[in-house]
Amino acid sequence: MGRTRAPVKRGPGSFYRSYKSLEYLATRDRRAALSFALARDLRSISIGARLGLIRRFVRATNAVRGYHTLTEMLRVARAILARAGKSPVVLEAGCGYGASTAKLSLAVRMAGGSLIACDSFQGIPDNDERHELFDGRKTEFRPGAFRGRLASVRRTVETWGALEVCRFEKGWFAEVLPRIEGPLDVVVLDVDLAQSTRTCVTELWPRLRPDGVLFSLDGQLRATHEILGDARFWREEVGSEPPLVEGLGRSKLLTLVRK
Repeated sequence: MGRTRAPVKRGPGSFYRSYKSLEYLATRDRRAALSFALARDLRSISIGARLGLIRRFVRATNAVRGYHTLTEMLRVARAILARAGKSPVVLEAGCGYGASTAKLSLAVRMAGGSLIACDSFQGIPDNDERHELFDGRKTEFRPGAFRGRLASVRRTVETWGALEVCRFEKGWFAEVLPRIEGPLDVVVLDVDLAQSTRTCVTELWPRLRPDGVLFSLDGQLRATHEILGDARFWREEVGSEPPLVEGLGRSKLLTLVRK
């Protein structure tokens, strides 16, 4: 009888994951990494420091499960580092298992800022939302999915990031965000549910400084594009004229700059 081949480990900490990270760095994420390393708008950050940040991002990816690409995180990091020396305040809504929180904290520390990490730390709340992805597949978010306990997320950030720049706010977005004081410089949303996107944008957009940036990592969902592209939502719920949404209708990472 033939010998049964053992399944290949693919999760965090596996050789396969490390190999894929290097493969993506050399292919899918190569352009973004080069652009970040050579960016002229980051003159206060040495090229060596930028390369070191890329290396630490890749290490965190290898160790902790996340749902973003290196390209996406470098885009966010560039916005943070462009504000180096100005004590930027960055807010993340949706921490998951802490991979993105760790990476953001590294960029925030390098910029001399602070990071507010907001999450229920109970996973996805109860909901009846049904979604369609851009490739036409259907999906939904099970209550409790993506749950990272606060203690676990803190350990992840302590190990792979910069815990000293972080402040954690535990609770559902509708409860936590109204008590967040502005102004904010960069906001990062990874919240999955359409209702959560509505709540976060409504609460946080008015707290952004002029020229502040809001990123959404939920652009794989058609509903996210529909909300952010809806002029009525902006005027009636947010109380703002609709901003330009970079990536609308085509990208997972959506970028909005407050004028």
